[in-house]
Amino acid sequence: MTELDELAQTVYQYPNKTLTQISALEQRLDQQDTSEENRLRLSLLKCEAFVQLGENEAAINLGRMSEAKAKSLKLNQLSPYFLNCMAAAYIDYGDLRQALTLLDSAIYLSREQQQPQSLVNGLMLRGKIDTHIESQSSALEDLRLAQDIYPDTEKQRPQWLTPPRPYVQLAMAELLRTKGLYNQAFNNAKGALDSEQTTGKVRLTVLLTLAKIAHYNQEVKFRDDMVLEAKILLPELATATELAESYTQLAEIEFLRGNDKSAIQLLNIALNTFDKQKKINDSLRANRLLANIQLANGEQAMGTELMQKAIAIGERTNQFDELVYCYGILSRYFADIGQYKDAYQYQLKRFEMAQRSYEFLKDTRLLQIKAQLGRYQQLAQDNQPKPIKLDAHISDSYGLIGILVLFLLLTLFILLNRIRMPKAPLQVSQRDEPMSTQEKMEALLTSAKQIGFPITILLINPSHLTKADLDKLLTRLSQKIRQQDILLSTSADQILIMLPFTSLAGAQLIARQLSAIIEPLQNGTRVNMGMAVMQHHDTLSSLVKRASVDQLSRYSGQQAH
Repeated sequence: MTELDELAQTVYQYPNKTLTQISALEQRLDQQDTSEENRLRLSLLKCEAFVQLGENEAAINLGRMSEAKAKSLKLNQLSPYFLNCMAAAYIDYGDLRQALTLLDSAIYLSREQQQPQSLVNGLMLRGKIDTHIESQSSALEDLRLAQDIYPDTEKQRPQWLTPPRPYVQLAMAELLRTKGLYNQAFNNAKGALDSEQTTGKVRLTVLLTLAKIAHYNQEVKFRDDMVLEAKILLPELATATELAESYTQLAEIEFLRGNDKSAIQLLNIALNTFDKQKKINDSLRANRLLANIQLANGEQAMGTELMQKAIAIGERTNQFDELVYCYGILSRYFADIGQYKDAYQYQLKRFEMAQRSYEFLKDTRLLQIKAQLGRYQQLAQDNQPKPIKLDAHISDSYGLIGILVLFLLLTLFILLNRIRMPKAPLQVSQRDEPMSTQEKMEALLTSAKQIGFPITILLINPSHLTKADLDKLLTRLSQKIRQQDILLSTSADQILIMLPFTSLAGAQLIARQLSAIIEPLQNGTRVNMGMAVMQHHDTLSSLVKRASVDQLSRYSGQQAH
């Protein structure tokens, strides 16, 4: 057990060394009589070592066999750990559908079996996926919960395997960075440097992530110090795959620093490794970054060729979220050089991929809900009360009747007391601070899903208006909309209007009324407006995306006519 505890403390930091020690320990255990729990824990450590080394196929195979063995031995508390391991391998593959399905099962079982160590890992991995697909509310909920319950992992007995606390901190820092909260992200990631767990590969990951966040937070000297220390640590990585993955991360930072030549060299080395080892998902990301660098340097032919290579991989593997990034880069590039027709076509493709990504993950969520319903139905069947036997003696029957009469009398007594007692006034919960407009929208979405009333969102693009006209428009809209509607002007040149208790037909009627207000401010031209009706799995972000797609489709139709 002591040796297993020591291996659990090094599997994330020094995975290759840990794997060698695991192999030696396996040979010893074959000659000794040890418990199945110890053997399964060793398999778990081996599975995680495979994931850290990029051996995803080996991790999935080992995780699947070990999870089945744990079930057969009725060691159900171990199942979520192997599900997390397989999910991490699928994330590395870019197969988010398989990963999300496994993670939902792992999180459910972790709660059922009271395993905070596997629960932290499952929440962290799911939070990273939600950050990647821009489902920020879900990611924030999972990562906050993972941080809150992390102290419970140290008290858990027996110990199995816990991800390092710095990885949870980095996941939260990345989420904050995507939300534009650079200073909070920087402070969150900086706290991971001082942890005792921040050694070896964990420290290198912290340094590279922190350098990237420091760049966005304009901490130039700190960024350069982190890059220098990361370069010193790179030789500690034992395998070519680990080194190639770190080269890709470092290349992104060098590109941000303006060192394009160094970034290109690092990416070419990484791509050579990825192609040899058939790391398709890593190859996609490296090609996308290299294409972005070439386009930024004016190498249009080479840049578009590399980007098309990345797009081909994304289409072949159904990685719609990666295709959104690829088409977004192409659209911005052609817009910057004045080729607006090409930019517009790539933007259409980007919105199409965003829609397909949303539908793809929505289907995954539906499958997960069906699986959860199946589990609850099975539990309900298992816990059904046994039928009362009717062959009891007459004396027993009289006893039962007496108990029932007493129960009814007691119930009537309680009800009469409640009727006589005055009702206490309801307590109204108070917040320390008033909710922001965006928080009100998200709260309204949650209520709509629970109660079942429709919500439609209108999206207006006022980017062509002057500041004075925009202020005038916001004033007029706030006076025109209904009391229950919510108006929000975002920093992305968008005006959102949330219409609760409103179907698509009702929203179209409101849109026509609002158009009469907007048109005079834009010299009589037609209003560019999009709308989307809430579906059960929508977040505010996904609802706005679908309204943007609708807006773009309407604008394209107007241009065609």
